[in-house]
Amino acid sequence: MPESQIEFAVQMTCNSCVEAVKKSLAGDPNIKNVNVDLEKGSVVVTSTLPTLQIQEKLESTGRKVVVRGYAGSSAGVAIVDTGKGNIQGVVRFVQVAPSSCIIDGTIDGLEPSAEYKLTVNECGDISQGCESVGGVYQPLQDGEGRPYGDLGVFKTGNEGRATFKKEDNVLNLPEIIGRSLVVNSGEKRLVCGIIARSSGLFQNPKTICACDGVTIWDEKIPPRAVL
Repeated sequence: MPESQIEFAVQMTCNSCVEAVKKSLAGDPNIKNVNVDLEKGSVVVTSTLPTLQIQEKLESTGRKVVVRGYAGSSAGVAIVDTGKGNIQGVVRFVQVAPSSCIIDGTIDGLEPSAEYKLTVNECGDISQGCESVGGVYQPLQDGEGRPYGDLGVFKTGNEGRATFKKEDNVLNLPEIIGRSLVVNSGEKRLVCGIIARSSGLFQNPKTICACDGVTIWDEKIPPRAVL
């Protein structure tokens, strides 16, 4: 899996909290570096693990954890929950280099031990669910290589959850902001969501929302696919 740098907000109050956080991540060869800032409530992790797996390790300390941002020239996120059935998930995109975009996602509610395809479709119109998002996005018409918006396949585990992290050498994140991300089973579109911009590393220092005064800890509701 590709390596990425992720910032988490972690509810910490003392040095014992810091030690507990460090201990939760220690010993995993997939975690390359951990930087904990007690004053800012920030934990920055460099790892090849998917975001959810790191977050679950941090949450095993009993502390609340929220993803704050990713290192890269640009970042985006799609909440895929519009469509059929009880499928929902979060897929994040980070452009770490001109020819390297990391795709990191967790999707729940799918069939166990099954294969699905992920695509970027032409537009962000989800007024009619996944039927109004257009075809798979293909800005170049030279007929060579894969369709631009074809992000490949992923597989679910025994409980119908898919957790994946991959590097895409074709995708340029700014070109797909505002378009739709679709989960497909064969030719059938199951669920979709709009790809929106998200915070980069150290770009989201807030702990209180200015609009309603709610803290990030109070506004965090843990769905099956952790936002």
